Amino acid sequence: MKNLSKNIQIAQVLGYFAAGTTKRTSSILDMAGYDGVLFIVGLGTLIEAGTLDAYVEQHTLNQTSGMARLAGQTLHTVTAADALLTQSAIVVDVYRPVERYVQCNITPATQNAVILGIVAIRYNSRVKPTSNSALLKSTVLNSPAEA
Repeated sequence: MKNLSKNIQIAQVLGYFAAGTTKRTSSILDMAGYDGVLFIVGLGTLIEAGTLDAYVEQHTLNQTSGMARLAGQTLHTVTAADALLTQSAIVVDVYRPVERYVQCNITPATQNAVILGIVAIRYNSRVKPTSNSALLKSTVLNSPAEA
């Protein structure tokens, strides 16, 4: 593999949301032809003692109604050390989901949290992925000289 970005499908599936405690849900991803997806939930300012529930759901149909939460995902309680961070993330990697369609959710509760967005990286495709056209820009630097 020469360049990672040429062998994966990258998509921002949820944008920015200011501090709050409302559940936010990503776009639905079609996993046909991929072995897995890595969701990166970006977070900004967190308040100590708040909770963060980042979890993935799946369904046989491309619809939000009927999505079922995957087992093995747990709530994270924000510690004092977490609250000092100005940037952090939660990662959920789903390898070989049982059903075709998946979505990621983030629910801050008890205290506010800033949601910077969710990025999904689908990997191990059976055919080379299409271009990452949903991104504003994608640049590959191969042994670059300094500017």
